[in-house]
Amino acid sequence: MAAAADPTALLAQLQDPQTSKPLSILHLAEPILESEASAANHPSSDSAAAQRDLATSTTSAPDTTSVVLTPSTLGADLQHYRDLFSKLRFSYLEQVTKEKYLRSIVGDPPLLVTPKDNAELEAKLVGMKAELKAKKAETDALVTELEGVAAALAAQYEGVESGKVALRALPAEVEDLKAQVAVLREEVQRKQTELGREGDEDPRYAMRMDATAQALEEQRRANEAIDREIAELERRLPGKMRECERAERELEEMERQREEITRQAREVKRIREEGGRDLVGERGRWYTAQEAVLKGLLRT
Repeated sequence: MAAAADPTALLAQLQDPQTSKPLSILHLAEPILESEASAANHPSSDSAAAQRDLATSTTSAPDTTSVVLTPSTLGADLQHYRDLFSKLRFSYLEQVTKEKYLRSIVGDPPLLVTPKDNAELEAKLVGMKAELKAKKAETDALVTELEGVAAALAAQYEGVESGKVALRALPAEVEDLKAQVAVLREEVQRKQTELGREGDEDPRYAMRMDATAQALEEQRRANEAIDREIAELERRLPGKMRECERAERELEEMERQREEITRQAREVKRIREEGGRDLVGERGRWYTAQEAVLKGLLRT
């Protein structure tokens, strides 16, 4: 049987990687967690501030020191920066196009663009757009995969954190259980002393766990055998009951015959004492004579 792991050592093993190699994602999530904690402590004021910041984030860059960071506000900020980047890209393309156009006009000699050049650029642009679209699809798939992995890791991290909380509380619980076991042992010892027994007389109390399990299995098999015997006896019980009832009826018949014979014997005795004729005796002698005659006939 493997020795139980020390909860303190196990907790130290779980905390050591975070101390030596802390996760940067946790530091990035600290502002969000702190904002959520403050929102939980002051829900009304923080919700109003979040709504104001969300309204202003669509027109100007939000101030991270005053915004309540939540997943919804981060989504709004991300959309805001995407819009700004789109406007900046449009402005950049517009400026570059104007600059090229002016250089082609004022250059010496002027830079002339033929329809063939435009066709080549269009073909090149189509290829670049297809490649960009494929890269975007690949990036979206990678982002989706990363989101799934992040969700799984977050669930595992929450499980580890809850396990750490349980491990922190486990030593106190173990000490409490040890104290309860000590109290119970003292109570058992006191009861044994009151009954006049010094210690456990039954050697089974000192058996090892494997021996106890084996003895328990043997006792379970013995109980199963007894259950089978009980089932067999219950199956045979109706027949035995019928035999008992038949024997009781025969016994009652024999009791009636005994009472009748006793009554006749008393009647014969009374008649003899009164000097009367013994009809029963005469009948018995007649039966005896008839029996002798019949036996003689059978022998011949």
